[in-house]
Amino acid sequence: MPAINVSNALYERLGSYAVGFETPELVIEKVLDVYDTVMGKKEPIVVTHGSLDKRRILKVHNEIFQFLRDHNVIFMPRQKASERLNQGYWFVGNDNYLSIGFYTGGDTSNQTPNIAFHVYLSDFYLSSINRSRSSIPLSCIQLSNTPGSSGWETKESVINEIRKKLGGFECNRVTDSIESRWNRFYENRSHNDADYLKCLEEFLTKDKPIIDEIIRDVKNSEIGFLDKNKVDRKIYSIERMRKLIVTR
Repeated sequence: MPAINVSNALYERLGSYAVGFETPELVIEKVLDVYDTVMGKKEPIVVTHGSLDKRRILKVHNEIFQFLRDHNVIFMPRQKASERLNQGYWFVGNDNYLSIGFYTGGDTSNQTPNIAFHVYLSDFYLSSINRSRSSIPLSCIQLSNTPGSSGWETKESVINEIRKKLGGFECNRVTDSIESRWNRFYENRSHNDADYLKCLEEFLTKDKPIIDEIIRDVKNSEIGFLDKNKVDRKIYSIERMRKLIVTR
């Protein structure tokens, strides 16, 4: 590994930016990330210290939100007013994940969509779903239908048909001896695993059309297509918030 020498004064200056037990390398990386942002360069998003720092988390939210807007996709962002929404967390989730809904229907037990494009922003959950720690945000289709949640029994036909048609789902949660959550990861593809926008594009162009067809055919009363007018009102509200955040 290459080594560099810095003056005591510069070393102390770098140390003033350290948080907790961050190494000099991590501090230098943070400084370079800020420089790249100011200079308009696009740096890769990687997981450090087990999770992304807040600035990078907000960057993921912003990039995905803008990508969906640019592609005229009907999607549901975070709906309820909250401090996270005020900070720029445009989608359901926290510092460990974000979840994007494209259909009606939610798992009321864990407050996430029944069908979602899901991005793990940290390795917090990976060990519990038998995944090794990863230096990159992992993207997947996530299906969630917890026994006892609202309408879960009537939703089973849709969830099972999606699992059957797309294939490749891994069960990562069992509730009362019944499988209740599944992930289908986007990895080992032709594009860089770290590019969650490429994963999202693959979902929109290849997988979502199949899910759309299933929903049209099954005609389930609990899972259907979003109301564009309702979505547009929420997105318009978030667009105004994004402008306010940028001008602060």
